[in-house]
Amino acid sequence: MEPKVLNAVTRPGPDAKHFAVRATVKGYTRYTYHNQPFPGMIASQDPEEIVEGLLVFGHSDLELHRLDQFEGPEYPRTTLQITVHARVPAQFTMNMTHDYESETTLDAYAYVFTGPLEHLDLTRPWDYEAFKIEHLSNWMTIDDTFKSMMERTGN
Repeated sequence: MEPKVLNAVTRPGPDAKHFAVRATVKGYTRYTYHNQPFPGMIASQDPEEIVEGLLVFGHSDLELHRLDQFEGPEYPRTTLQITVHARVPAQFTMNMTHDYESETTLDAYAYVFTGPLEHLDLTRPWDYEAFKIEHLSNWMTIDDTFKSMMERTGN
């Protein structure tokens, strides 16, 4: 998820301690949701296909609840095998006793699209860079969800 979107959704408090790292999930792909700028991640027919993104450590239960509400019923929070591509300090790991080294694969949450496949344009793989350039700022200012989130946070 784009960091600006993530922060608008989770509204972390001033004491929040998060750590984000580039990560990948193998065996998945993303397609554009019909008539929307956002994606749906689904299992790929190619088990070697990779989806790139960020893995964020340190979310509170409230922040996870806000993400669940934002993603809605078509995107349930799912545990997947995700590979991190940088070291993760021990303070953010599950047992908090040792770092996760770069290229470690671990169980982590992701939001996987489970709605009807006809809601996705399977001819248009989703492009994160194009989303940032063409849609991000406009989407965050006109979407009712973001309007209400921004009003609540004063952003």
